[in-house]
Amino acid sequence: MIAVKQLLIYPIKSMQGIALMHAKSIDGGFEYDRILMISEPDGTFITARQYPDLLKLKTAIIDNQIQVSLPINESIMINLDEFSLSNEATEVWGNHFTSHIAPIKVNQFFSQFLQKDVQLRWIGKQLNRITKRHPNVPVSFADGYPYLLLNLASFNYLEQRCPEKLDIQQFRGNIIIEGALPFAEDGWKSIKIGNVIFDIIKPCTRCVLTTFNVNSAIALPNNEPLRTLGYFRSDLDGKIDFGMNMIARNHGNVSIGDKIEVLERQPAKNYLTNFPKETIKGYQPCTITFEDKEIVGNNQKTILEQLEQHHISLPNSCRAGICGRCAVLLKKGNVTPLTQSAVSQDRQILTCSCIPKGDITIELAK
Repeated sequence: MIAVKQLLIYPIKSMQGIALMHAKSIDGGFEYDRILMISEPDGTFITARQYPDLLKLKTAIIDNQIQVSLPINESIMINLDEFSLSNEATEVWGNHFTSHIAPIKVNQFFSQFLQKDVQLRWIGKQLNRITKRHPNVPVSFADGYPYLLLNLASFNYLEQRCPEKLDIQQFRGNIIIEGALPFAEDGWKSIKIGNVIFDIIKPCTRCVLTTFNVNSAIALPNNEPLRTLGYFRSDLDGKIDFGMNMIARNHGNVSIGDKIEVLERQPAKNYLTNFPKETIKGYQPCTITFEDKEIVGNNQKTILEQLEQHHISLPNSCRAGICGRCAVLLKKGNVTPLTQSAVSQDRQILTCSCIPKGDITIELAK
């Protein structure tokens, strides 16, 4: 079963998140998620991309106030009722809207920490910032969309190939799921979690912020994990994707353990694959023979992916080991199944959910 593994909100953009058992979906995203942001005095947003030390600041919600704690154990309580009533010009990634400015004592607290004149801003009760391409969907101070979905299996796939130790919180997701195949989320269009229906809008293009250790705020060597992601999650424009941006159709509650119901699917985005073989742990080449055609494969990717890379198409739909459309007969060799139903007793296998162990021969199931 595909289900929610973790839920996280980030009350202040670029600072540490808060793990939840339950999250409430409201206008703009989960309640309290990215409702506050550090800015220049003119309203231009500031993030940990420029000031990684922001990642060290812990946040907590106490009696409807936001507590921020510095690494030296100094802290401040932020009361939203004390913010300015006036609507002040604000900008995030070229998106212009208005927000409210914190009292002087709060701004001085963050200015002293960053050694720079900054302000803390609150999005306000009436959101006037809208989601890109969806003018009826409000968003808080998130980069572009209210929700970010991460698949734990996709993260594990990346981690196995990356030479540096990773933490899934480097990717700052709101909903982390388990039980799906790696990158199954690429083919989802709409899903239901709890009583909330989410539409998946686009893959999330990643930036340098993912390269910082979430505890030390020190950048990992060699621009990791972007360097490794670039080998297999880079599109024709050079954008590197990981995770899925979402909007919600309705308000409601999401809880850890909630089942993920895929309501609608869509074709997955195509990515360039240029993985240096010597960097993949346990990499072994193999030969895949399909209907008298031989291709050079490996023991790292699913059979379906490898056939498609050689312009050999098989019927498929779910790419998650459910629909059975990509079934073939395994004539010779052995495979590693990714799901319990991927291999049947008569040696029919689902190519979307099986990885070659070595040389294999397959043919269309009759």
